[in-house]
Amino acid sequence: MADEEIALNKRLHDYLQMYVKNIKLTVPKFHITKGTNKGDNYVGLIYRVTIEGIENGETKNIELILKTMPTSDSFVSIRVTKMFQREIFFYREVLPIFKKTLKEYSEIVCRFPTLYYANDEPGKEVLMLENLTQQGFVMKNSKILDYSHAILALRCLGEFHAYSFITRLANPTDFDKLKQMKEPVFFQQPHDDRSIVKNLNNIVIKALIDEDKHYSERVQQFSDNMLQNMIDATDGKAAEPYAVVNHGDIWTNNMLFKYDQEEKTLCDLRFLDFQLCRYASPVLDIVYILFCCCTQETRRKYYNQLINEYHETLSKYLERFGYDSNTLFPYKVLNQHFIRFGKYAAGMALFVLHLFTSNDSDIQIAYNDTSMLEERLKNDSFYRNMVKGTFKDLVDKNYI
Repeated sequence: MADEEIALNKRLHDYLQMYVKNIKLTVPKFHITKGTNKGDNYVGLIYRVTIEGIENGETKNIELILKTMPTSDSFVSIRVTKMFQREIFFYREVLPIFKKTLKEYSEIVCRFPTLYYANDEPGKEVLMLENLTQQGFVMKNSKILDYSHAILALRCLGEFHAYSFITRLANPTDFDKLKQMKEPVFFQQPHDDRSIVKNLNNIVIKALIDEDKHYSERVQQFSDNMLQNMIDATDGKAAEPYAVVNHGDIWTNNMLFKYDQEEKTLCDLRFLDFQLCRYASPVLDIVYILFCCCTQETRRKYYNQLINEYHETLSKYLERFGYDSNTLFPYKVLNQHFIRFGKYAAGMALFVLHLFTSNDSDIQIAYNDTSMLEERLKNDSFYRNMVKGTFKDLVDKNYI
């Protein structure tokens, strides 16, 4: 059954009209459907757009993704506006710097969709992006990464982080621009979310009720000073000279995977949604994947292997450009960063584990009402084991 077509508001329709005018596409017809299923995207509205028109006397079809601000006045906030502006900054400023640097080595950066148009006017933010489904890239059905998906994600992450290490040396003037990025989420601000943190922390403590008390004590110590812990973890200056541009929100739904149809195996990946990209230790992206998107069993079996694959891919990529990872980011330093910055995973896990383990698209209301989560702890063994396993492992590895 075909997706139901929808009508955009005048502002978004005008953006599409302006886009086709700029590319000299005449007699355009727009076919617009929802771009994601309910619950797949938590910040923003996504539309899939097909444009039919005439170019140089020939029929042409263009497929793109339109991403814009939520329409509900109650949801739109300064924080959401800044997230959209940060993503536009990534496509307009960060990515061109990486492409410019790697082009000097005859290398193409292709891990991201192409940006066709963006507007960063406050309250009217919009991005028009390449529709990667046309190339066979799809979203994974489950929000949890198994070994095969996790190892591909970490290999591609190693390549992505390598762009920063290369640019730092090959293009230091432009790299200084990247270092000026302000932290998008964790900073001292007038309002605080201590009540939300307390509610979510109580869920973790209840999940650990049958474990040795030192687990709950360590979790409580982390949560008691949550904001400062996360400020420390995301401090790019503290990670120098090894800080890189992080994806910032590198979970399953922000990756598109491609499968070899004959071999039925994973073969490629693209990264999406850079609304939280930041300048910080590479470890932040790694632990987000390992502790928020993987099960305890996956970590138990493959933790060291996954980290080794990340560093090996980064090292090989650096070597292609004549650089040595033993100088730019030694494995010893990587391990030190896990101890120093790995606590980032605990802060993120507090907020996202209930989202990543649920098929309920409205589960985000649990931030202020944990009765639903308490019920899940009793009746949803997968959720309970994810929470328990994640925080036990964070304590056992001395990250918190």
